[in-house]
Amino acid sequence: MKQVRTIQNGTLMTPFEAIPRGVVVFRDGKIVAVGRAAEVKIPKEATVIDASGRIVAPGLIDIHVHGAKGRDIMEASYEVINELAVFLSHHGTTSFLPTTVSAPQSALLDVIRAIRTAMKKGTDGAEVLGVHLEGSYISPQRSGAQDPGFIRLPSLDEFNEIWEASEGTVKIVTLAPEIKGADKLIAKLQSLGIVASVGHSNATYSEMEKAIKYGVQHVSHTFNAMRGFHHREPGVVGAVLVRDELTAELIYDNVHVHPAAAKLLVKAKGSGKVVLVTDAIHPTGMPDGKYKMGGRGVTVTNGVCRFESRELAGSTLTMNKAVRNVMKSVGIPLQTAIRMGTINPAVVANVDQRKGSLEPGKDADIVIMDDDVNVFMTIVKGKLVYRRD
Repeated sequence: MKQVRTIQNGTLMTPFEAIPRGVVVFRDGKIVAVGRAAEVKIPKEATVIDASGRIVAPGLIDIHVHGAKGRDIMEASYEVINELAVFLSHHGTTSFLPTTVSAPQSALLDVIRAIRTAMKKGTDGAEVLGVHLEGSYISPQRSGAQDPGFIRLPSLDEFNEIWEASEGTVKIVTLAPEIKGADKLIAKLQSLGIVASVGHSNATYSEMEKAIKYGVQHVSHTFNAMRGFHHREPGVVGAVLVRDELTAELIYDNVHVHPAAAKLLVKAKGSGKVVLVTDAIHPTGMPDGKYKMGGRGVTVTNGVCRFESRELAGSTLTMNKAVRNVMKSVGIPLQTAIRMGTINPAVVANVDQRKGSLEPGKDADIVIMDDDVNVFMTIVKGKLVYRRD
């Protein structure tokens, strides 16, 4: 007999609409029905999950995450990726893109093979969707937390090796479009259906316009590690704000971006073009203290990661906190905030045909939480992977 489950009595945030006392029915990992209790026929054999007083939403999707719980994607092992997948699921994330940093080609190939292994084997938590390659083709002037020693000019030969090692699963490449050779790489990415994202970039507004013509579609961690806005040189940030072709990531941990800047971004782009991400690194979920990141010392105080220079070094954010923060600090309704962490990243990662919303035919990736975005249950492709005691 096929396993059938139903979630009842909660408020569904599909996220396109809110359905009080809604019902979700799923069978063998797929959603088969969504709607009001009076409209959905519940199979007699269904196992019932009671979500009374809770929010039932699509699973959160993190398209930019480097590590957590003391583990780093660059360790390049299935075990590390699986541990990260489990941790993320405890915070409502049901799928993610493990994200690299600037590194030697051999190290990148190792981690990409490990990511591919995790996709094939599956995990005990959130599903791995593919690779987000951040660096090594970025601006030394805007290196941020990336190691300048590994930053280099784009190489089509190098990228072809990466593409082959990934078996066609690279989803996003973050680069600086103004550096020599970036135009050819952007064109290559577009031909393969890979999202070219601007990040760690010192591009002028004019250079951003050219990059959009080449095929740039997205911007990584908007406002951070990029040329800011000036009224005579709008830079990368200016292009994000006015060019509708671009979707924009937002790290909203109440540290990386001021609430007024976040409000400006949402007003300029509309909530459908802003994507919440964590950019989380290995101290996420760990106590405050001293850590190492690429050989550099990192101090975590009150959850904020900084190098000795006081420069920010990634975040300790989780996706449920990002949704909560943007709701409370920016004044965005919960339903809209959920959209920014579900269907929006699904569209960018080109998985929206099967993820990102509660709709029949899509994967049963579901999170049950309260109005304060505390997670009580996480379901990945119909499998219960986390339940809060």
